[in-house]
Amino acid sequence: MTFSLLHRATPLARGTLRRLAVPTARPSAPAPRRTMAGGGHQPVSRSMEAKLFEGHPENEGWETTIYVTYAASLVLITFALGFAPDTSIKTWASSEARARLELQAKGKLDQPVFGVHYDTPENKYEFESKNPDNPFDEEEDDDDDDDEEEEEDDDD
Repeated sequence: MTFSLLHRATPLARGTLRRLAVPTARPSAPAPRRTMAGGGHQPVSRSMEAKLFEGHPENEGWETTIYVTYAASLVLITFALGFAPDTSIKTWASSEARARLELQAKGKLDQPVFGVHYDTPENKYEFESKNPDNPFDEEEDDDDDDDEEEEEDDDD
């Protein structure tokens, strides 16, 4: 009867029927346990023995370098973010309005024009100088030369 069922069943079901048709003449002893060639005893990992947040007793060579690098990076990022320029639209608008008011107070601007930026170095600073050799219009001071001559006379 098993033979006739095997011929009528689909190929997938044939394998199942063959397994069922085979007599179970196995000994009553339990099946051997698979140990993956380790003898059945897996070693306990060291991480399972460690206490949480306790660390290890001695420092390794790379730890000091990492701690110093982290500290230097923290200081550098703190200074970089602390001294970064304020680029908000409110800051720009207030400096632009201040520059327009200053130009109007000096009489250099009658009516502000929409779309023109007045907070530029050309409008802030006076680049025209009467003397090209003295662009900042500083007063010449000849007292420095006199002081050096007096010091030389005192040394003699």
